Amino acid sequence: RLETCVSTLINEADEASVTTPIRLKALDVIVTELRSATSSMTSVPKPLKFLRPKFDVLKDYYGSISGDGKDLSGDKELLFLRARLGDVLAVLAMTLGKHEERESLQFKLKGTADYDALTALGDTAAAADNNLGSWGHEFIRSLAGEIGQEYNSRVVGGANPEEDEPFRDLLGMVDVIVPFNVSHN
Repeated sequence: RLETCVSTLINEADEASVTTPIRLKALDVIVTELRSATSSMTSVPKPLKFLRPKFDVLKDYYGSISGDGKDLSGDKELLFLRARLGDVLAVLAMTLGKHEERESLQFKLKGTADYDALTALGDTAAAADNNLGSWGHEFIRSLAGEIGQEYNSRVVGGANPEEDEPFRDLLGMVDVIVPFNVSHN
């Protein structure tokens, strides 16, 4: 089932009939499988095992819809697809990504920016899907660690820790993660 969804999402057969709504349906199935599998991680969930070899293919597809700073503000469906795919890649990067590059955090930050753009366009239903907690405690824990590393990297790079502006994107996630951790621990 996941294999068919990944194939549809990236349109391996290069079929003209594979539209953005069809890709969104395929991505919805992937998201549902991952969320249910990552809600309690006592072992590596099967969807993560299956998606492991597809990680680079999914990243390439994400790059094709994000490449060269594409402005998708006129295409809500494609913007939502990119935001949700960013979430999926953030979860996959938790175990498969390059930790020194903080790939999980980078994908989640890009996805959050897309959800914010959807909210600005008046699409509050799509933006409501930007729920960190729905990906499970391990994802939140991993993301919190990457946020700390990114904060330190920015301070070492010259950002003033007394100002909020250089850290606004990180602080937005911290405002979600801290209450989540307090209520779940």
